[in-house]
Amino acid sequence: MNMAQMRRDIEYLAGNLTHRGASTQSERAAADYIRERLLAYAGDTELDDFFAIESPWFLFASYYAEFLVVALLAFWWPWLSFTYGLLVFILYMAEFSGYRVLAHLLPQYETQNVVARILAPNPKRLFVVSAHYDSPKYSAITSPQAQPWLRLLHLAVVLSMLIVLISCAAEGLGLFDDARLRIDLVLRWTGVTLLLCAAAALASCEISGEFMRGASDNASGVAVLLALSERFTEEPLHNADVWLVATGSKDTWLSGMRRFMSGHVFDKDETYFLNVDRVGAGSLFYVTGEGMLHLASSSREMVSAAEAEAGPFGASPLRWRGLPSDAFLPLSRGFKALSITAMGGRETHIDIDGEDRPGGIDYSTVTHAGAYAEAIIRRIAAA
Repeated sequence: MNMAQMRRDIEYLAGNLTHRGASTQSERAAADYIRERLLAYAGDTELDDFFAIESPWFLFASYYAEFLVVALLAFWWPWLSFTYGLLVFILYMAEFSGYRVLAHLLPQYETQNVVARILAPNPKRLFVVSAHYDSPKYSAITSPQAQPWLRLLHLAVVLSMLIVLISCAAEGLGLFDDARLRIDLVLRWTGVTLLLCAAAALASCEISGEFMRGASDNASGVAVLLALSERFTEEPLHNADVWLVATGSKDTWLSGMRRFMSGHVFDKDETYFLNVDRVGAGSLFYVTGEGMLHLASSSREMVSAAEAEAGPFGASPLRWRGLPSDAFLPLSRGFKALSITAMGGRETHIDIDGEDRPGGIDYSTVTHAGAYAEAIIRRIAAA
């Protein structure tokens, strides 16, 4: 791996550009840079323009706040309230799982993916290597310290929704009509209060958050992607195509990967998704499963390959319960997928500083991540 070129790529993406926020001109400038770099090795390279929402946090906050309407309706029409609340809950779970539902009704802003294809003479398999290139907003939600707690907080939110629904059904059945203490009302309004607090917290984080430079998150992953384009051009796979996908607007709830998957039809048996995310410093990990609510297990075949190649790179297994990566969508759709990441410790992601600048990058970690990703792909291709 060319460490000097990786350094130049990261310094441009996270140094020359002050940020790469989703649907901004800076994100477009980053996409143009990545496209030019990929064109040097893969002639079949394109920008795929699409539209995405501005923020998922306002969207999720609106779902939480809607349960205030559900609770108020229950005073007069408990079964109507239950039905409406159940519909809101189902739509929320679909949206949270990566399907666009009410997001279609929100304002849309232009963004783009960068896709390069290195084609083999006798392809029997397809490897999709992904890395998002947009940088997130730094807030209480996206901070490394918050990641271990997000699953518990989200479980509390989902439980609050279910409590409100159950209390509406209980009122419809008249279970507590003669009770001195209306437990159903106490639980309902406790649940609504928690949901409104969650909505306010999400809105506050979105309003107060500022775009980061994103050296580790995820200019480091893009540098690996660009290095792999050089490696697979110099020493191509003869039995597998390699697609390199730099996804935009990942931080608007995986919009880039959703666009990529909706625009192509893949064979689930012969397609492998390898995602590279936040490999700027610390120790390398291969993710055996991820999901804030339901754990989606990584491909056994890919985990076996990652385990077999882990020794020289000091990589360890990890179950990720924080914000979803670009591997989450293919995993949840039944595809073979795996993520590579780096962490400063086993509990929290590497925290360079609030700005995530190139000066905090450990380039040996980045080059090891690139070599590790290449080794996994070549092992599976040779199997």
